[in-house]
Amino acid sequence: MAEVFGEPNRNAAEQSFRHTKRLLAAGFVGIAALAFLAGYGLGAAIPIRTFSLGWILLINALLWLLICLIGKWGTDKIDAIDRARMSWRKGAVGEALVASTLEQLPDDFFVINDVSKRFGNIDHVVVGPTGVFVIDTKNWKGTVKADGKGELLLNGEILEKPAIRKMLGAVMDFQSKLKALTEMDYFVRGLMVFPNAYLKASYGSTRHIHCLRDERLIGYLRDQKFANNLSAADIERIKRATLQLAGMDERFMSNQSRKE
Repeated sequence: MAEVFGEPNRNAAEQSFRHTKRLLAAGFVGIAALAFLAGYGLGAAIPIRTFSLGWILLINALLWLLICLIGKWGTDKIDAIDRARMSWRKGAVGEALVASTLEQLPDDFFVINDVSKRFGNIDHVVVGPTGVFVIDTKNWKGTVKADGKGELLLNGEILEKPAIRKMLGAVMDFQSKLKALTEMDYFVRGLMVFPNAYLKASYGSTRHIHCLRDERLIGYLRDQKFANNLSAADIERIKRATLQLAGMDERFMSNQSRKE
């Protein structure tokens, strides 16, 4: 069984939690401001002799308008966070499935989950005798195929953001930082894994990123045809550097150590 560090999709969960906290903080500030204005308006309305009925009605109308605007703003924000949370949950299912699959690798491999915080588009890093791999899980539904220009189409539609180009950037960034730490130029292969989509993208059709279904992942990682063979010393060197790049702290402790 592979040595595993970190928990899948932890960073996405933290981001969702931070967004919710910011919304609640903003809501409290809005409520406090509204309470202040309401108190001021009521205080001004109390001396009836100095304010006409028209002014009192105008103040109340403005207060109600502010209440409506703040309510709409809060509702829109909550809807946006709910949509983001649903998107995160869909992605989390795919990441957890791939993380479980990666645990089936033999003992001479190691896996680091959830390094997205540092490198954007990387859910897992795998290092073993066959090389260094960075993996991005896409829990897309439908048909995924190459567009003939190095990018992907989802159900025949062009993606809003070019997934392959973004993944290439993350791989190159990781590789350059790995080189700086190890003082060796290791080749890093980028993999995009689709647990729930029908995939029609042969190797080479998406530039240096290989796309595959999750059931083919273990076989691919162990296949000598795609290997960039590493010694035990290379693996240990890359392991130390990768954990450093991932910002190893208590949440990146080995899962096996936690079980003990």
